[in-house]
Amino acid sequence: MNRKNPNKKQSKQDSTSKHSENLAEAYRKVGPYLNIGVVWMASVLIFTWIGITLDKKWDTKPWLTLTGAILGIITGFYHFIKTVLSQKDSDS
Repeated sequence: MNRKNPNKKQSKQDSTSKHSENLAEAYRKVGPYLNIGVVWMASVLIFTWIGITLDKKWDTKPWLTLTGAILGIITGFYHFIKTVLSQKDSDS
């Protein structure tokens, strides 16, 4: 006799539901960290571009380009530290 067990189907749905909840929880925890690299890259590129533009305008090569790159790195670090500390506080 080959009878299908209705509890087996329910168990599979529960397992799928639990897996989805675990995946959603993982994304919630990782989400704030996913944009750190993009923000860091954007800040360095934007500040460096501003430095290059001002260097061309005022003929001060390479000082404003270097200053812009350094400001971009500092801004990226600031955003990184702010994100990590805010997540550390919310986890506690």
